[in-house]
Amino acid sequence: MKIGQIANKKVISTFFCCMCFLLVLYCTLSQVNINNYRLNASAMDAAIKVEDEIVDTNQNISKENGLVKIRYATVGSFGDIALQYSGLYNVSNNPLSQSKGALYFNGHKETYYSQRVLPGNSLAIPGRHVAEDGTVRDAEGYICVAADYSYLSYGTVVMTSLGPGKVYDTGCASGTVDIYVDW
Repeated sequence: MKIGQIANKKVISTFFCCMCFLLVLYCTLSQVNINNYRLNASAMDAAIKVEDEIVDTNQNISKENGLVKIRYATVGSFGDIALQYSGLYNVSNNPLSQSKGALYFNGHKETYYSQRVLPGNSLAIPGRHVAEDGTVRDAEGYICVAADYSYLSYGTVVMTSLGPGKVYDTGCASGTVDIYVDW
């Protein structure tokens, strides 16, 4: 083998290694998550809709700059509501409370049941926690609710007077949304 051929192989090998390193670096530092884009294309044009706004993926930079990942829930006529892990939602000036055992909101009757009475240990609620307002929420910030499956099936998102809820349980009358709380 000639010296020139060996040198060319080293140059090509070095170039290939550098390109691989840059590709890995780009993917690691990139704020683009292709799972959060959907393509809505017609014959004349194509458009990309971002469903989740990824502000930052590096936890250290996020903490340093006060940045967070924001998720939105689209709930009927209420439009896009920013999901909050534990914060209060302001969707009604007359929300369900411990002193109001039942009320009508958004076309359904609302009641509540307490995890102090019914612990619900068998419910598959990812990231289950109690929020500031006393509602039981999942990891995304949805309020956990129960509904009759013929009315709202498991996993359905519904707007309650306390904020966006997701059905994780059953056992109430049809047309009723039972909000899971820690009151």
